[in-house]
Amino acid sequence: MIIPLIDSVIYTMLAATTPVVLAALGVMFTNFSGMFNIALEGMMLVSAFFSVFVVDITSNLWLGMIAGIGAATILGLSIFFICHYFHAEIFIVGMGANLIATGLTTFMAVQLKGSSSLIFENVPKLRRIAIPIIENIPILRGLSGHYVIDYLAIAISVICYILVFYTPYGYHLRTIGKDEWVAKTLGISITKHQFISYLWCGFLCGLGGAVLSLPVGVFLGGPVGMANGRGWLAIAVLCLGQENPLNILAAALFIGATSALSDLLQVTTSLSPRLLMALPFAAALIAIVFYMAKEHKTSLGIKI
Repeated sequence: MIIPLIDSVIYTMLAATTPVVLAALGVMFTNFSGMFNIALEGMMLVSAFFSVFVVDITSNLWLGMIAGIGAATILGLSIFFICHYFHAEIFIVGMGANLIATGLTTFMAVQLKGSSSLIFENVPKLRRIAIPIIENIPILRGLSGHYVIDYLAIAISVICYILVFYTPYGYHLRTIGKDEWVAKTLGISITKHQFISYLWCGFLCGLGGAVLSLPVGVFLGGPVGMANGRGWLAIAVLCLGQENPLNILAAALFIGATSALSDLLQVTTSLSPRLLMALPFAAALIAIVFYMAKEHKTSLGIKI
């Protein structure tokens, strides 16, 4: 009884980690560039909608994934151009992008099917990948049976770590994050790196949004939406990870564990499901408070 329960918790933890860690890595790049992007919810939402919608039209998962990434990237680049060329306040533009994404996807869903929630029954869906040997080992079997994007998220975390700390691009990006004036004196193009950072953010948030809808062929619109607060959790994960991709992965796993615990308590206790759904957010807030108190921090290093 205990072993299957542990397997279930581990499986749920990894599944819940994927969209959060991808979005957190995306916002990490924008924070390094000095143009912190808070529109993660909106970017994941448009990706979730357009990815499953294009799959419904084309019956091609790859085209759907590309469409989701493209939609998230277009929204992100729109924020970049508005803030860079019209000198708009990035926080306000980001909030506006989240609201536009919510309204647009809900409107399109209602126009298409007459409901803010869409169920595409006959579309191809992402398949689970069984890992030989591991799938038969107790406790470890929770690591098997995930989607390709779940495993890709872990690999991307390692790639981002190498990219940020062991390449000239990463050195330039971290220099901008430390001091833009120093970066300019070194001949580093701030605008180019900000543009590239939003491309990274669009790609990663696009993947994070696609993994929400493509495995089940469903899109949920409305005020909460398919993202369901994961974008805000990603910002908390960035703060806890302190702009280190491996630390960000660890923080996302912590959030994933609280999500798994929330699901478990909903099944095994009579506590309010609405209350338990807030557990990951409460855990993220408490973790940030404890971290800041322990490190005597007065800020989280976020550049807005």
